[in-house]
Amino acid sequence: MIRELYRQVGSLDWDDIPSRQKSGYYTKWVEDPAIGGELADYYTADGMRVWLKDVPLKEYARALESFGPFAKFTTKRLSPPSEFIQQVLGEAWGMVPSSIGEKPMHCLATDGIRQRYVCWGKARSFRDLLWAAVNQALDSQARPLIVVYLVEGGGIIGSQRRQHARIAEHCRLDLAYVVRRVDESAQS
Repeated sequence: MIRELYRQVGSLDWDDIPSRQKSGYYTKWVEDPAIGGELADYYTADGMRVWLKDVPLKEYARALESFGPFAKFTTKRLSPPSEFIQQVLGEAWGMVPSSIGEKPMHCLATDGIRQRYVCWGKARSFRDLLWAAVNQALDSQARPLIVVYLVEGGGIIGSQRRQHARIAEHCRLDLAYVVRRVDESAQS
């Protein structure tokens, strides 16, 4: 059931759909025999909407990162952070094994000598990225790096980008923008 939900969500730009428009999709999924029909023994229609919103759809962004318990159900994956870490910091840099975490997505990067905190997300999550990076900067020798990513074909308003740059500089944080691929994954 979750695999079918994620298949349908994958055909949308779910994270960028306004909340009011999402309501129509919840209704559609509650009425869909492959989704709501599977949940009908456990939830009322209102309960299904709440569960869909608060459980699988709240996990969807992390699942696209191949992170969390719902990752196995996605039909799409974002290109791995190891790619943009090298793109932004240089080929000598890579992820410290087992350092990836969430809220926001982050890891430690290393060139074999130094380590840096790197956090990433879409432009709409800049406030969360900023707060995480500022907190890391308090106890770090190296400047934390905020990576704002766009998916292929996406863009960001120039004034928003300039505002991000001004804030990052003021807080003595590094900032980069990258474009990430969305790959279809073969799920069985």
